[in-house]
Amino acid sequence: MSDELAGKAAIERYAPLGKGLKIVMIGDGEYDLPTLLARMDLALDDLRTFDAIKVNENHYILRYYDGQDQRVVAHEFDANFNFIVEHRAHIADWIGEEAYFDSMKGVPFSCPLVPGDDF
Repeated sequence: MSDELAGKAAIERYAPLGKGLKIVMIGDGEYDLPTLLARMDLALDDLRTFDAIKVNENHYILRYYDGQDQRVVAHEFDANFNFIVEHRAHIADWIGEEAYFDSMKGVPFSCPLVPGDDF
C-alpha cells in the first residue's frame, strides 16, 4: 500500500477537527456550513458539520459527522462543487472506544430478527 494518509490522519492533515473555517469563500460566494451542506445536496438530518478548509483556490474540504454511519467525514471538492475524494473515520477515533461504548449503554434497540425482543 502507498504512504497515503487514511482515517483520522487524512481527515486532520490540514487542521485538527473543529479548527477550520465556519464560513468559506468559494469563487464569488460566501458559504456558512449549513448553506455549504445544502449546496452540496448533503443537508440530511443525521449530518452535523464541524468546519470547512480551503486548501487552495480550487480545493476545499467540508468536515462533518455522519450520524447514520457514526463516522467523521472529510468531503473534498473543487470550486465547482465537483467531488474529489472522501475520507471517513469512526467517531471512536476521537472520543475513544470506551467512551463510544459507554455512550451506547442504555440505548434500547429492537432486534429486527425477533419482533418484540429488545436488547
